[in-house]
This record gives sequence, C-alpha cells and structure tokens, in this order.
Amino acid sequence: MRALVLAVVLLLAACDSEAPPLRQVTIESPTALGLSLRELPSEALRASGLPYGLSVVKAGSLAERAGLRVGDIVYAVNEQRLRTIEDFARLVAAQSGGSLALLVRRGKSDFYVPMDFSAAAPRPPEGLPRFAPPARDTLLRT
Repeated sequence: MRALVLAVVLLLAACDSEAPPLRQVTIESPTALGLSLRELPSEALRASGLPYGLSVVKAGSLAERAGLRVGDIVYAVNEQRLRTIEDFARLVAAQSGGSLALLVRRGKSDFYVPMDFSAAAPRPPEGLPRFAPPARDTLLRT
C-alpha cells in the first residue's frame, strides 16, 4: 500500500513541474539562409502526429526559395532525426558540402526540401581577395 501511495505522490509531483522553456535557434550563415527554428511543446507535436521536430519561425530568402514556410515542422536532416536544437546545429555544422535535405511536415503532408548553401554564398569578383569588403558605389552630384 505504501508503494502505491508513493507512486501516486511522485506522479502528482511530476504533473505539477513546469515544462522546460522552449528554445530557438537561428542559422544566419550564410546570411541569405536566415532560418530560425523553435522547439515545440509535446502537445503540439502530438497534434501534428510527430514524436519530435522543430518548428520554422522564420524563413529567409534561401529557405523560402527552397520551399520552407513559417509553421512547417522540420523533423529530419539528411535522414537523421531532429529532437533538439543541438541536433540541428550539429547536423548543419557537419555538412562540408553546403547542402542539406530537410524532411518537413506541413499539415498532413510530408516532403523533402533540398537546400544548397553554396548557392547563397556570395562570390567575390575575379582579382579581389576572398574576404575583401564589397565595393561601395557613390553617386556624385554636380
């Protein structure tokens, strides 16, 4: 009987604990990507039919051109599950080729979104050093 009472007390204590704060990550490299992802509460994930995933809260020009929209749930990168922000950051950092294949759920549809970072990286004009600041044109009025 004591074990049953102890189990009930522990379950009630677990129900009263606060959920951990939801974290967000923004990938700004390259700048044109501008992809922000946020962890989802378990209730929202269950409603979408997924046990894990990150929600798109901002899709910059490259992410938008690839087909991502705010509200999409990214749940895999290169066929590897995304459970946390750290998973996403680790998988993006591990890509030396500059391309990713995201598995996305939008509503009840699942699809892949290929993203190529090398297309977003600006290339310096020939003859200029790679990390030189861009030239600024000035309009002179007379």
